[in-house]
Amino acid sequence: MGTAVSLAPLQALVGNRLPAEVVGGLIVLIGDRPSAYSRSPALWTAALGRLGLPATYLPLDVPDGRLPDVVAFLRATPACWGANVTVPYKQAILPLLDDLDPIAAAVRAVNTVVRRRDGRLVGANTDGVGLVWALLQPERADPLVETLYGARVLLVGAGGAARAAASALAPLLGPGALHVTNRTLETAQTVAALAARAGAHATAVAEDALDAVLQEVDLVINASLRGQAGIRALAEGWTSLEPYSALAPAAPALLPPAPEAEFLAAWKAASAADIAANHARSRERARRLPPGAVVFDMVYAPEQTVTVRHVREAGRRAATGRDMMIGQAVEALAGYIGAAALAARGLDAEAARREAALAMRGAWRAPQEVP
Repeated sequence: MGTAVSLAPLQALVGNRLPAEVVGGLIVLIGDRPSAYSRSPALWTAALGRLGLPATYLPLDVPDGRLPDVVAFLRATPACWGANVTVPYKQAILPLLDDLDPIAAAVRAVNTVVRRRDGRLVGANTDGVGLVWALLQPERADPLVETLYGARVLLVGAGGAARAAASALAPLLGPGALHVTNRTLETAQTVAALAARAGAHATAVAEDALDAVLQEVDLVINASLRGQAGIRALAEGWTSLEPYSALAPAAPALLPPAPEAEFLAAWKAASAADIAANHARSRERARRLPPGAVVFDMVYAPEQTVTVRHVREAGRRAATGRDMMIGQAVEALAGYIGAAALAARGLDAEAARREAALAMRGAWRAPQEVP
C-alpha cells in the first residue's frame, strides 16, 4: 500500500480542507480557489483509478504569498509525483522551478510540474496539445474543426493560455492567419510575435477594431477569463467575469471583499450597465461571424458561457473548454506526471492516453459535487 504521508504541513499553507494524510503518490492542483470550481480532481481520480496508478489528486487553494512555501513542500516530499497549475499562478511559478521544457520556456507559462526523484521540479505546458486535440478530435466523426491548415483564426486573450494556444496553432495554420486581440494591445502584439516566430502569419488587433476581422474568420478561440465562473480575488479588490462575453470589451467593477452574497449583490448593481453593453456588442459581433465559423471557448465553467450562448443564438457552432480540459489533463498525466509510473508498470503511453480520456469523459458526465 505504501507509506502514509502527513499533509499537516501542507494544510497550514492552503485555504481548503485536506485529508490528514495520503498513502501512495500525491498529485496536487495549485490555484487560488480550485476546490470551488475545478473539474480536475474528479477527472484525474477517475483516470488514475482506471489505469491502476496509486496516487491521490488534491486541489490546493493557495493564498497570495504562499506559493513559494507550497512549492517548497512539493520539492521536499518524495511522495509527490507533480502538480497541475491553474490561474493565477501559471506564470508566477516560473522562478520557483528548476527547469522548463521547451514549450513552457517558449510560452513562459506552466500548467504541469513534474517532480524528479532528486527533488528537482520541471515545468511543462500541455494547454496547446489539449487545445489542438479538442479542436480536431481525430477519433470522432464530427470534429469541431476539419483542419487547421489555411484557417483564419481570432485568438482572444494574451495570458499563458493564449500564448500556449498561439504556439501550438502557429505551425499548423500554413497559409492561414492568426489575429490576436486583448484589452491591452501591447500584450496582444507580444503573443502575435510569438506566433510569428513559430511560423504563423500573425497580427495583433485592437478590441475596438474587431468588427471587420470577425467577418472573415473561420475560428474564434477565447483564451481570456471572460465568462469564467466565480469571484476573482485581486490585490486591488474583488470582481467577477462570469456574466461577460469574450466577444466584447469588459470593465467590471472592483469592490472591497465582503461575504459572498453581499458582495455579489453590490457587484452586480455596480456592473449592470457594463454587462448590458458587453452583451449588446457581443450579440452584434456574433451575427457578423460567417455562417460556417466556429467559436471555441476555453472556459468550461459554467457549462454554457455567455460567449457560447450568444454565438449559438446567432446560429453558429460553439463549444466550451471541456474537451481541451480533458486533452491537456490526459497529456499531463500520460506524458509527464504519471509517465514514470506508467513505464514502471509496463503500460503503453498511447494506450494510457486513450484509457485516461475515456475515464475523464465519463467522470465529466457523472454528477458533480463541485460545478
